[in-house]
Amino acid sequence: NFPFDVTLNLENKGEFDVQKEKINVTLKGFFPPDFDNPVVTKSPDENLDRSFIDSDGKTVPGTVTFLTFPGFNFKGALPANNEFTIRAELCYLYGFTAQSDVCILDDLTEKKDDVCVVNEKKSAETSSSPVQIESFEESVAGTDKIAFNFEVVHRGTGAISKRSSACDDEQINKDKVFLEIESGIPGLTCSGIAEGNATSGYTTLFGGKRLIRCTQDTTSQEAQGKDFEKKITIKGDFDYKAHKQRSLLVKHTSS
Repeated sequence: NFPFDVTLNLENKGEFDVQKEKINVTLKGFFPPDFDNPVVTKSPDENLDRSFIDSDGKTVPGTVTFLTFPGFNFKGALPANNEFTIRAELCYLYGFTAQSDVCILDDLTEKKDDVCVVNEKKSAETSSSPVQIESFEESVAGTDKIAFNFEVVHRGTGAISKRSSACDDEQINKDKVFLEIESGIPGLTCSGIAEGNATSGYTTLFGGKRLIRCTQDTTSQEAQGKDFEKKITIKGDFDYKAHKQRSLLVKHTSS
């Protein structure tokens, strides 16, 4: 009998704070009674704060913490050395913030020397996350309306599910991302989202992506008679399941 602990090194390399109560780690891949029934599910003792760039342009790394699972002790008898798999499966709430610019013009139908361009593809910047905002494009939707669309794309290797679902992979919760789309101007409506309102709700990814379409009315007091660029902010969050695994060698010893 050789008691030992299993210790994980957890680091937040992204740009979204992870609260300690919103992350759960479970060890799998082995039969717990073979190892004297150790604790196999825990949460860290501290929050995993995000990485960020400070005012001097230096990257400040996210929180690094250790999570220890004590009480392992192989009780069986082996005729030879044997490898066991220990997989650490993580479920945590994560999210992102993305921004892009749209062009608002007093006269959307007349082409002249405008301060910005409506009908074009725009760049979108997304914080570090397995879900990204891509293919942002703006167009004229009428005399007093602009439209823009973008894709919500899963670029990670884990599994997405509805926030606060404990990473449930049933169809009702699978591949769901909660979105909030903000322009700061009245008259914004979006399609491709549900269980919310005109600018926020859940979207379901199909094949790892989903197209969202929005229209912005420009007749409000804030926009009418003005030519300017305006930031569109897109926030999202979701439960995310990921894993890492290692082999554990238990050696045979002669009595």
